[in-house]
Amino acid sequence: MKNYNKIMIIGCGGSGKSTLARKLSHKIDVPVFHLDALFWHDNWEMSSKDEQRHIINNVLDKDQWIIDGNYSATMDMRVAKADTIIFIDRSRVMCLYNVFKRYIHYKGHSRPDMHDNCPEKIDFEFVRWIWTFNKKRKPAIIEMLADVQNSKNVVILKSNRQIDYFLKSVLTRAGMKD
Repeated sequence: MKNYNKIMIIGCGGSGKSTLARKLSHKIDVPVFHLDALFWHDNWEMSSKDEQRHIINNVLDKDQWIIDGNYSATMDMRVAKADTIIFIDRSRVMCLYNVFKRYIHYKGHSRPDMHDNCPEKIDFEFVRWIWTFNKKRKPAIIEMLADVQNSKNVVILKSNRQIDYFLKSVLTRAGMKD
């Protein structure tokens, strides 16, 4: 089972979810949906959980998609419909480094995978979420992946090298060239 039509990408903030989603979308011509862009409203106002579930239902009904983001309110829905779940499992130091690098690059502007009127920011709550992700959230992700490993393509990527290898292997299986 190596269909790559409905792909969810999860991982800590700053792990590279959106970057992988864009690269994979480009390589296999499957549309990408960034949950940060879909769920946030102007000035960093978060949509309600009911609104998130309504939004994600519209995406899940499509024949193909790549969805990046965590958002527990819709995790069960995405897991049920995905044929592939990619977990980017990076160290918190690497994630923080990437978040600070992203902040410097987009300071005062919204990044491409974020809602238009949400200029890049870093706050204590986000840093704490990243710092505690591996202890507080990763165990549940690993458990969920173990529960679905026989019915879904489960991919765990821990480094840039593994991400690059994965992208090349997807192309090879699809009969495409880099």
